[in-house]
Amino acid sequence: MTFTASVNGLLVNNDYLDIISNNIANASTIGYKTSTPIFYDIFSRRAYSLNNTGSGVGVLNVVQNFNNGTLVTTGRDLDLAIVQNGFFRVTDAQGKIYYTRNGQFVLDENKNIVNMQGMYLTGHNISNEHNTKDNLNNKFNLEAINLQHAYKLEGKPTTKIKLDIKLNENDKFVKHTNLSTDPSYPPYANYTTNIDIYNKNNKRKTISVDFYREDEHIWMVHVVSNEKFKDSQENNKKDIDTLFPMQFDEKGKLISDSIIKIKPNNPDYENIDFDVSNSAEIKNIHNSIEESVQNGYSSGSLKTFDILPNGTIMGTYSNEQKKPIVQILLSKFINPEKLQHESGSMWSATANSGKETIGIAGDQGFGVLATKTLEYSNVDLNKELINMIIAQRNYQSNAQSFKAEDKIISTLINLK
Repeated sequence: MTFTASVNGLLVNNDYLDIISNNIANASTIGYKTSTPIFYDIFSRRAYSLNNTGSGVGVLNVVQNFNNGTLVTTGRDLDLAIVQNGFFRVTDAQGKIYYTRNGQFVLDENKNIVNMQGMYLTGHNISNEHNTKDNLNNKFNLEAINLQHAYKLEGKPTTKIKLDIKLNENDKFVKHTNLSTDPSYPPYANYTTNIDIYNKNNKRKTISVDFYREDEHIWMVHVVSNEKFKDSQENNKKDIDTLFPMQFDEKGKLISDSIIKIKPNNPDYENIDFDVSNSAEIKNIHNSIEESVQNGYSSGSLKTFDILPNGTIMGTYSNEQKKPIVQILLSKFINPEKLQHESGSMWSATANSGKETIGIAGDQGFGVLATKTLEYSNVDLNKELINMIIAQRNYQSNAQSFKAEDKIISTLINLK
């Protein structure tokens, strides 16, 4: 059986050299994972002997090492690397699914995010009605990521205002009803601030918020716009004109309504929730605004985008708004070593790789994304060169065994 053993040894070590050569050739390939053969010994029974004898060696399997490769910063917005577990999920034009660790992506002419083979990166295009986490593991909800819908951001009319103010408990009394008739009161409010808001027509307007200390711990707040419009009876009315009280207890805590419903006179505006819940009355201070925010904005166009470590793509718009526009999703498997290796540093699922789990980077055992970074091959060149020397010697040794068997057979043939 020496012939069989040596031939098997030659064939297996030839395969081993092929695997090593492939590893070395892909030492600089983005996302490549080292392959290693698993050998097993072969035994057979001879007809003239009760003992099993070796018949050489075989390759049981070729496994892949999915340890992280070296991470290298590139500076490109669409270069991504996964730190620890997970794969990018891509589809070809026919909808076939592949998995890759190669995070080199670009935008195609239709604003799809694609890899260098033109395959589409999948995830969720985010909208206000779309809850990404509710749709995880539903493969039919995944879609090719496209940024076309995000290049324009429609304007949003103001529906909420939050104003946190600290009012002076010792300020002068100023009754808002007597401003124009009673000379004993100064012709101004105790405090005034202006807020820019947006109407349904995508226009920015300024409203004034006037504070009058009417009585002990009681203030009147006048929310008013200077612009007017004509109502259905042709009467001139201010776009917004709302008056409401703010009452505080002895400790300066607000005890009146904290959210006031403002109903504009002009139908070009949405109703507004005016939130003063964090306001307070304090002795011997200057009236001041702690926070003033509103949720409206004008329309804008996408200027830049950033990819967060969890795979959310955040768009920055010309109107200074930042919005999540896309969620990149990752896939993982119980047994990734059983994935079928495909060309282009990609893999496809098999029955032995286990069920695909889809999730957000950083959640449920998924690795996080390193942005503007690529994961290089995890090939250890020093180790591969040592393995090559070993494989070459094994090959040469098996060749010598083959020659020795050949001489024995020649001797037997020449016996007379």
